[in-house]
Amino acid sequence: MGDKMNVEMIKTRTPEKIHHAIAHKLANGVSYIDALVDYARENDIEIETVAEIVKKSSTIKEKIRSEAVSMKMVKRDNNDITQLIGR
Repeated sequence: MGDKMNVEMIKTRTPEKIHHAIAHKLANGVSYIDALVDYARENDIEIETVAEIVKKSSTIKEKIRSEAVSMKMVKRDNNDITQLIGR
């Protein structure tokens, strides 16, 4: 896909629309990361395009970050908000 097509997808899809589309997977215990990968695959779009859209939502970003930390996919840093949430 070209850059112009990616820009159009980003404009027509919002974090809210994506969250709504993956809500049933999340309710069935699928992780945010897996649900977003499935969403990209099912809609035949690059995961990078989904990432560009999701970056606009601090809530979704934090949920993904929290999942990644708990799965030890990324290191928790001293300023990580996920530490504060669990207290």
